[in-house]
Amino acid sequence: MNDGQRWFASDNNAATHPRIMDALARANKGHAVGYGGDPDTSRAENAVAALFGEGSLVRFVLNGTGSNVYAIGCFAGQGDAIICADCAHLVVDETGAPTAVTGAQLVPLRTIDGKLDAGQLAQVIGEYKDDMHKPRPAVVSISQPTELGTVYSASELDALISTAHNHGCVVHVDGARLANAAAALGVGPAEAAGAADVIGFGGTKNGLMFGEAVVFMPRIAGHLPDTARLRKTRLQLASKMRYIAAQFEEYVRDGLWLENARAANRAGAILNEGVRRLGIPVAYPVDTNGVFARIPVPVAETLRSKRFFYDWEGGLVRWMTSWDSTDEDIQTFLADLSATLTEYNKNHPEQAPGPEEVRLRESLGNSRKLMKSNWAEMERYTSDQSRGLPMPPFVNFQPSQAGQSEQPVQPTGRQGEALASADMSQEPNLIELPEPLATGLGSKSFAACTAERKSRRKFNGEPLSLEELSFLLWASQGSRGLRKDSFIRRTVPSGGSRHPLDTHIYTRRVIGLQPGLYRFMPVEHALVMSVPASPALDAAFDAALFEQLWDCAALFVWTAVPYRTEWRYTISAAKIVLLDAGHACQALYGACEALGLGTCAIGAYDQAPMDKTLGVDGQDEFAVYAAPVGRV
Repeated sequence: MNDGQRWFASDNNAATHPRIMDALARANKGHAVGYGGDPDTSRAENAVAALFGEGSLVRFVLNGTGSNVYAIGCFAGQGDAIICADCAHLVVDETGAPTAVTGAQLVPLRTIDGKLDAGQLAQVIGEYKDDMHKPRPAVVSISQPTELGTVYSASELDALISTAHNHGCVVHVDGARLANAAAALGVGPAEAAGAADVIGFGGTKNGLMFGEAVVFMPRIAGHLPDTARLRKTRLQLASKMRYIAAQFEEYVRDGLWLENARAANRAGAILNEGVRRLGIPVAYPVDTNGVFARIPVPVAETLRSKRFFYDWEGGLVRWMTSWDSTDEDIQTFLADLSATLTEYNKNHPEQAPGPEEVRLRESLGNSRKLMKSNWAEMERYTSDQSRGLPMPPFVNFQPSQAGQSEQPVQPTGRQGEALASADMSQEPNLIELPEPLATGLGSKSFAACTAERKSRRKFNGEPLSLEELSFLLWASQGSRGLRKDSFIRRTVPSGGSRHPLDTHIYTRRVIGLQPGLYRFMPVEHALVMSVPASPALDAAFDAALFEQLWDCAALFVWTAVPYRTEWRYTISAAKIVLLDAGHACQALYGACEALGLGTCAIGAYDQAPMDKTLGVDGQDEFAVYAAPVGRV
């Protein structure tokens, strides 16, 4: 089938990149020594080795199955075990070649998302290595990314590879799509493979016409067999090696491998988002360029007649994007999918997801995306910090509107220009707090605070001392001074030292402090009153908290000022802000335990009424977390 269309069956189906075609044409002149003895091959091997580190040994092979069989066969033979995931390409797509060629036995381990588990791996190796009736564990093969498109994190790789090495196993990475994993993780191919010993670096699925590279890492150099002769016996020694070499030299020049992988991953993310918006369940996280979805069989058959794709195990279909997938390709496919699904649902109304379910699936998908790292995608944007726009202030202040209006406390805007023009001339009336470390409070051990930490909702109604309030504020958002670059240091961590949170304190019973709503000024370690207490203010907070104000002595509410973090981290800011809120609240928990007080984190509140009561605009500053505090 070749009608000039681009479809979503496999990145193997994609055309060869024009730069690779040009490289092949340049190599196709005159005569050259065969079997890798030509200068082009030597240059290409050195260029690929440079990506993986000094001392790496590179061998070019013909295809992906050949890459796996050759790499594994250098370390496993008859009587040996090759441990891998149950969905690994070795198991499901290589016609038994690893066993037929090497004589070693595949030992597939069951996985949920394609990823091996270090604990499971240790258990299986332990069962096999001392049992003469079982093959000896010799190689652990990891697919990065997995056949289900999921990507191992650095910590997951470390755990797996350490386990394998501790048991004397060589670690192989099937890297047919290693470029996609590296792009997703925002690292180089060597880092994406962790401390593996032998790594496949794929090209065919990422813009090459044919050819893969097998990289033997320096750490295994002292244990290598005759890799040159083994490549020949595994039928992977190309006579006209210059044509593979020419492709790889161009592939690694100027990061073409990464450019192609990023394009495929980006297309995968767009396709995934569109599929989810149609209410179609997606079975696995879309970390790279594969979308595994569940659609009715008649829908799949009708759609496949227009654009080819494969069915997958478990009643799924697999849609793969490629380096050359365009936005138009994706939108056309999604339109066909939507029309086909609509027609099917019209004839099978009992199986159609309702509007509420569609909205729920879309919302859940967006929420999960928020929780993920967007560092690779972030590189597409230029931050306001990089543009040279002024750094936003670390605390907002304009107390007169608190508790009275839906207008902003101090508009920060999403642009540095708005911040630069913000009026900061009004001097706040600071209420200085006692020096927190001079109070003698908080001497309880960290171990005891951690062991006894729990959420406490019942308070005895007794007041806090001003010294205790000072200590709690210092522990959860206190300042340790400014750095030379004007970034603030605090008692809790924050991504990029941006500290996007402001602390609002509604005091009801604090000795020596007028009841009311205050904003904490961390650099000065002081409070600024926003509005005095009143029955109406008390009722407003209790209503916004869904009657969870209880009998607290003080209420902590953290607001987010997103632009402080967006200024530096653009689209990754949201996740960082929420992580920072967790840091602050956990610190408050520890401080309360140290003082014999109680608190309870609250994420369930009525957003608009809470923002209005605090006097923030709900757009450039809004509540993200709350915690009543009291004596227990």
